[in-house]
Amino acid sequence: MKYELPDLDKFERIVFKKKNTLDLLSIFSLKLMDAKQVALLLGTNKTYFQFLPPDKWDRGILHKFNGKGFGGVILKYFGNSIARYKGVSPVRLYKDTQFGEKKDNDGIISFVLRKHKDFYAKGIKILVFDTNWNGMIEDENSSDASVLSYDGHVFKAMPDLKINNAIVRQFKAKNFMSAYIPDYGAIVFNTIDEKILEKTGECIIHEKELKRRLNILISAIEMASLAHIGLVRGRQAAHIIWRKEKYLRKTAQQLKKKSIQLNAQKGYLRAVGAVNERQLNMEPVNVIDGVYAFIDMVGSVTIRKKFAPREYFYILNLCHQIAANNANKYLCRLDNFIGDAVFLETAAPFDEEGVASFMGPNERLMLMAFTLASIFNEIHLLKTGRHEMDKTGKVKKLIDKADTDINFRAGMEMGEALIGPLGSRKRKIVTAIGKTVNVASRLESCGIKEGIHTSERIMAILKDACITRDTRTIWQIICQLDNMKDLDKTANLDFFACYKKVFGLKKNIIIQRTDVSYKEFSKDITYWIKCIPDT
Repeated sequence: MKYELPDLDKFERIVFKKKNTLDLLSIFSLKLMDAKQVALLLGTNKTYFQFLPPDKWDRGILHKFNGKGFGGVILKYFGNSIARYKGVSPVRLYKDTQFGEKKDNDGIISFVLRKHKDFYAKGIKILVFDTNWNGMIEDENSSDASVLSYDGHVFKAMPDLKINNAIVRQFKAKNFMSAYIPDYGAIVFNTIDEKILEKTGECIIHEKELKRRLNILISAIEMASLAHIGLVRGRQAAHIIWRKEKYLRKTAQQLKKKSIQLNAQKGYLRAVGAVNERQLNMEPVNVIDGVYAFIDMVGSVTIRKKFAPREYFYILNLCHQIAANNANKYLCRLDNFIGDAVFLETAAPFDEEGVASFMGPNERLMLMAFTLASIFNEIHLLKTGRHEMDKTGKVKKLIDKADTDINFRAGMEMGEALIGPLGSRKRKIVTAIGKTVNVASRLESCGIKEGIHTSERIMAILKDACITRDTRTIWQIICQLDNMKDLDKTANLDFFACYKKVFGLKKNIIIQRTDVSYKEFSKDITYWIKCIPDT
């Protein structure tokens, strides 16, 4: 469809300079929608005052008309009187029942004016419908209609909405359209360009063109409503500004709260292995300084036989949840749950934007060590009936009943690995593979319960490591922990001194091991780091 549309940029330039802003909107909209007639309704109450708060409206007054040809001229000058004489104005928003209760009135216009609050939550909506003359019953005040709602993006059907037969009959509308004008009322159209509403079944043939015009209309309404408010003076102006300010403040608070929730959700999803589109489509890369760890249940084959399947899964799922929560807390990533085991990592491809630019390998090691130790300590609380996720102590009762214990062990290594999307065409994960990952797994397999098993090289790094303002991520996390409130924020903190304080550990927490082996894996010297304090 080719149709020359009015210039929105030109409308914007003049609408804020003229006093008759709504008249300009009426003329602009008439041409834009190629309508037979257009009218403006003032939202008000029995006082007939303008600029009343929308929640005080109980009627809409048809008071400005425009149209094509001689009929349009007649309406422009005598439309108000004709509308009152024919009984189509004012349009009542509510009606009283026989029991004295107030009920919503039927009709598109009354619906638009009643839904004024939706503007602040969802923006301007436009209602469009085709009149079905055959479906209109002569003695009825309202009829069902095929009504579509447009919000600037998509059309949605509104099957429960009825039309006001009196208005449709009076103006002989072949179709009808209405939209809310913020803090003023509404604009209504009688018979817009019929070709643009043609359908094939339920599909609008010229939907793209219709959306283009409706989006221009929405922009024009927003401009004109603001320009119209600019004409207000004195106390009315102060009230309108305050209403808008109140909504803006409320919206700002809602957005701030939503942003916090979304960031927390984003961090948690990242921690439990979720990836974004960029990561899922990334080229595989070789990362030389990632940190990888495995934590697994000791003797799970024997232990699981002592519980009913439901009980065992209940315990294991809580332990996995603890792992996910602590990965999120210390900005590590839970790559995957592998039966009883959990695969954890921290590497640049999984960092939030900006994190990789300052997080070095030593800091990644410290974060992973804190993650693992925190998981061990929370699982210990779970086993002893003191964890907040199991307030009834169900896990402790199940363990006592089975006359057994549940323990985990961990292995940790840092080094080179390949990271990228891996899997089938229909199901992929983004994960790490390579020698370093395998070593971390083997260190876990030949480790000791309730501790972190690591290599001689990693132990040397941790012994020299410090938590400072330069290791910003772990510094900020540690400063927020309850038992670190008295932290000297000007000092450099020795990693193991801080580690002991956070987890309540004393004396020597490092054990050197020799001649460690598991299957094809062997190491002359390894180290075990204690995680849980003596009771």
